[in-house]
Amino acid sequence: MENHTLPMDLMREILLRLPVRSVSRFKCVCKSWLSIISDPQFGNSHYDLAAAPSHRLILRPKCYSLEVQSIDTDAPPDTCSAAMYLLLPLQSPPPKPNDYDNYDGLPNRAKILGSCRGFILLYYEMSRDLIMWNPLTRFRKRSLNFENMLTHRFLYGFGYDTSTDDYLLIMIPFYWKTEIQVFSFKTNSRNRKMIKLNVPYQGIGSKFSIGSLLNETLHWLVFSKDKWVDVIIAFDLIKRSLSEIALFDHLTKKKYEMFSLRVIGGCLSVSCSDQDWAMTEIWIMKEYKVQSSWTKSFVIPTYGFSPICITKDGGILGSNMRERLEKHNDKGELLEHLACVAAAGEEYYCANQDQQSAMYRESQLFPNVSWETSEDHQQ
Repeated sequence: MENHTLPMDLMREILLRLPVRSVSRFKCVCKSWLSIISDPQFGNSHYDLAAAPSHRLILRPKCYSLEVQSIDTDAPPDTCSAAMYLLLPLQSPPPKPNDYDNYDGLPNRAKILGSCRGFILLYYEMSRDLIMWNPLTRFRKRSLNFENMLTHRFLYGFGYDTSTDDYLLIMIPFYWKTEIQVFSFKTNSRNRKMIKLNVPYQGIGSKFSIGSLLNETLHWLVFSKDKWVDVIIAFDLIKRSLSEIALFDHLTKKKYEMFSLRVIGGCLSVSCSDQDWAMTEIWIMKEYKVQSSWTKSFVIPTYGFSPICITKDGGILGSNMRERLEKHNDKGELLEHLACVAAAGEEYYCANQDQQSAMYRESQLFPNVSWETSEDHQQ
C-alpha cells in the first residue's frame, strides 16, 4: 500500500498559511499536527505570515462575572463567529460571589489593562494578581502580589520588546516623578528607568491611563503644564526613551474636549468635540510623528463618540456616551447599534475608563517567560 502522508516540513508550511482559528482546531486531528502547532517557533512564524489576521473586541460586563464576550468586528452580527463567550482566569484565591466590599464596590472584577500579540493583560485589584492570558489557546501566566492600586496610581501600558523577546508592563506615576517603571514578564522583575522630564505633564483622567500601542511604542494623552495644551507622550519599548508628539493645530487655538486616544487603521487617532458639543471629530495621524499629517477623517453627528476600529467596509465601530457599541459609515451616518447581552441578561459595555474592553489579534503565540505557570483547561 502506498504511503500518502505528506512530509512534515510540507505539512508545517501548509498549516502556517491557514487562518488562526482553523490551526487551533487542527491540534486535535493527530499527534503530529499537535506537535507542529504547539511548537513556540510555529506560533511566531504563523503570527508573522498570517495572510488574514483575525481581530476581535473583548468586552467585560459591569456586574461581577467571570464571563467576557469576544466579538469579530468584521463578521455580520447574526453569524456564529461574530460573538462568543469566554471564561476569565480566576484570581487566587477564587473570590466569593458576594464579596463586594472594596474600592468601587466590585473588587473581584478583572480589569483589562491592554492587549499585545494575542495576549490580554488582566489585573485583579483585590488579590493583586497580574495575568497574561491568550483567549484563543487559554494559555495564561500569573504574577502574584503585584503593585497595589495599579490602575489608580499610574499611567500604564502593555507591550512587547522585539529586541529581547520580552513582554513588558510600563508604569508612569501620576505625580510625575522622574522614574518610569518597567516590569518584565520574561524575568518576573521590575526596574526603574530614570528619565528627566523637561516639560511637566499631568494626567487628564482615568480613561486616558491605558497606553495605546503602535510601532513598539506606548502612547498616552496628557496635559502639558508648560504649553498649556494636551499632547501625546510616547515611550519606546526598545530604546526605553520618552518623547512628545504634538496634536493638530486646532487644539492650540480652540478649546476641545477629548474623548479618546486610540490606534485605528494602523495610525494614532483622537476623538474630540468642540464647545458646541454637537458632533464628534475623529482625527487620524496618517504619518507617524508628523504633525502636519493629522487629518479629520470622520465626523460623527453625536457627542462623545470614541472609535474602536475601522471595519473592512470602510466604516467605523465605536462606543457612544452610554458606552454602547454602534457602527457608522465613512460619512458618519449611523448604521446600527450593536447590543451585547450576557446569558444572565446583563449588558456588556465598552469603556476604557473602567478597563472593560480591548481590541486584540488572535494568535497561537506562547510567551518566553520564566515564572510560575498555571495552565487553563478548555472552557
